[in-house]
Amino acid sequence: MTDSDAAPDEIRDVLLEYSDHRAVRNVFSAHRGQGSADLTDYVEAMRATDGTLALVASDGAADVYARWDGRGARYEHLTLWPPWSIGGYDHKDSATLAAYLGEKDDLRPTLHDYTPFADQEVLSSLSHRIWP
Repeated sequence: MTDSDAAPDEIRDVLLEYSDHRAVRNVFSAHRGQGSADLTDYVEAMRATDGTLALVASDGAADVYARWDGRGARYEHLTLWPPWSIGGYDHKDSATLAAYLGEKDDLRPTLHDYTPFADQEVLSSLSHRIWP
């Protein structure tokens, strides 16, 4: 587990809270190792949980964080390459984000609070470093 990974019980609790959505149920089953979820399910689960669930993946040495921003009605991703190169992008629809994440490795759910999106001060300090 890395710093971006929430404890399995924390993720389980969020998924149970929003289990009235099919995509969330699929992610829950996959999270428990008793079923599967496709990329569409993972992306839709972020929206269905009002952004509480986020995703993290690997792109070589980089970490890719994805979230649903309900205020802007859009999906966003932020990529951090060591030592401090940063890229970000807004996605207007789930299919575009799912296609992007499909090219990444080790996709897994986490909670929004375990991502750089959780701290507005961190995002503000990174804003001058973002290259789309």
